[in-house]
This record gives sequence, structure tokens and C-alpha cells, in this order.
Amino acid sequence: MKKFVPFIVLSLFVILLLSLCGPILTKRQQEEAQRAYEAERHLVVFSDLPQDVNDGLAQLFYEQKHLRVQIYSKSDGDIRQALKTDSGVKPDILIVSEDNLREQKKNGILQPYASPVTDKVLPSMKDPEQLWNGLWYNPMVFIVSQSYYERRGMQIRTWDDLLTDPEMVLAFPDLASMDMAGEFLCSFVEMRGIEDSERYLRSLQGHVASYSKSMSANVRRVASGEADMGVADAAVARQYRHDGAPIYILYPRDGTSYWLTGVAVTNWCEDGELTNAFIDWLYSSNANAVLWQKHIFLSDALPPAKAEVDAKGQEIALFPVKKQYSDQGRRDLQAWWIKSVRFGKEK
Repeated sequence: MKKFVPFIVLSLFVILLLSLCGPILTKRQQEEAQRAYEAERHLVVFSDLPQDVNDGLAQLFYEQKHLRVQIYSKSDGDIRQALKTDSGVKPDILIVSEDNLREQKKNGILQPYASPVTDKVLPSMKDPEQLWNGLWYNPMVFIVSQSYYERRGMQIRTWDDLLTDPEMVLAFPDLASMDMAGEFLCSFVEMRGIEDSERYLRSLQGHVASYSKSMSANVRRVASGEADMGVADAAVARQYRHDGAPIYILYPRDGTSYWLTGVAVTNWCEDGELTNAFIDWLYSSNANAVLWQKHIFLSDALPPAKAEVDAKGQEIALFPVKKQYSDQGRRDLQAWWIKSVRFGKEK
């Protein structure tokens, strides 16, 4: 038995050595694969969409086109900061909010892009100089509880109709807590003017039990019966509706605000052929399918063959706004809403 001891010890040593080296070798192989991927022809994309959506887009694009894109998932603020610095990886393409796209146009880092596909994008959802194009938009909509829809659903058509029932309880967003809510405020004021907007929002406040800092909270309150109606973004409302929530979604007949996500090509991009393939592919049903699989239900900036309709069969109507306000202008208007509307401290 003793003669086998050296062999057993040696075997145990080899097994231990392999177990220690295995993770190191695996990590090295992963690093080499990543370097090879980065060295291969590809585009670098900065996107403020969720990580799983970006991964899904990159994977499906490669499967269908055999072309690579490397999508970095970053917050809106991180993207703005990365574009200001001289160091670090720079993107060929941006998939970000309209607000961010407008800022980068002012900063002079975008180059024109147009194709037969982007030519069909609604004029209000793209830059007149073709420096960016809208991809998807997320409108503000009415959410109505099942019981309230049965009683008064047919009478709800416009924003002013929210004031007609003194007993109606409304779930409404805090207009100073979210960018999308601030977008609504700016668009509403652009449409109605500051004085009429103040009168309307003050009157509406009588129906609001409490302001919400998230759109999903408004939908939940309506679905649970805590509120008769709510105002929220369509993507969240559609997600809850898709999951079986007892709500109805209505589009305001007199128009509504929307949050736009678009795409742009930066001055760092030098591969026009790959850029054309990827951007035009983003407008396809295949790219939309990735969003739907992740339960993100946005509307297309490219007019669909079949128009989207609400519970009454009505198509969406958007405010014809120019959106010429700045970040600071939006913050100033939100501060005005807090002081003069929510707490009524100044006119």
C-alpha cells in the first residue's frame, strides 16, 4: 500500500493545481475573447435603454445581419458626462432621449444621417438638419378603473373632462419629481400658456388625493380602485394592462405630451455602411420585438402600418409643441409648479 502513496499524493497535487488554474484560464479566455470581439469590425453604441434590452438588440442584430454592435448601457447623466471628457471610449451611435440629442447637437458632436427609412419618421420627431431621428415615443395617457369606466368612461375625452366630476379621485404624477412629468408640464404650458395652465392645474389639484413620484404608482392606485382615474405614461400603463390589470387606457382627444427616444451618429463614427445597417434595422419589427419581450411597450416614431388605438378605438393625438425649452427652463417651470400650484405660495 505504501508504494501507492507517492502516486496518490501526486494525483491530489495535480487535481488541486487544476482546480486553482481552471478559473484563471477561464478568465483569461474570456478576456481574450473580449479583446478579439473589440478588435473585430463593430460599432460602439451608448444607450440609456435597460441593460437587458441593449443586450437583446445587439444579439438579435448579430444573428440576423452577422454584424456586431457593442452597446454600453449608461444612464442619461453618465452619457452626457462621458461625451464631455476627452478620455475613455467614444460612441459611434447614441440611443438617448430627445433632450440629450438636442444638447449634443448644440455641442457639435453629431453628423447628419438620413435614409429612406428615416425619411418616413414624423417630422416633429426628428431634427430638421437630420442630426438625429426619433425611434420610439412614450405618451402620457389617461388610465381609468373598470368601475369608473362603466359609469363615466364615455364622457372622458379631453383634459378638461377631468374637471367635470367633483367626486372623481385622480392619481396624478408629481410634476417636479420626474423628467417625463416635467416634459408634460412644459408641453402643457406651451399649449395653454402660463395663466391658463395655472388655473387648470389648481382646479385639477382638488381631485388629486396625493401626488406620486412614480408613474407605476398611479396605475396601481387605479387598478386597485383607490383612484377612479390616473395620468401616467403609456409604456407603464400598457405593461400593467398586458399583465391583466383591470384598467382602461384612453388617449386625450385634444392631444398629449410625449417622451421621445432617438438615435444619432457622432463625429467619431467612420463606418457608414455598418451604421446604415444598424440604424435602419432599429426601425424594424425585429427590434420592436426585443422591447416587447422585455415588457417595454413604446410607440413607434415611424408611423406603423396599423395605427395604435385606445379602449375606444381612438388614435393617439400629440401636442404640436416645438420643445424649445432648456434643461434649466424645465427645472424653473417645475419650481414654479411647486410654489404657485402645489403649495400656492406665489402667483
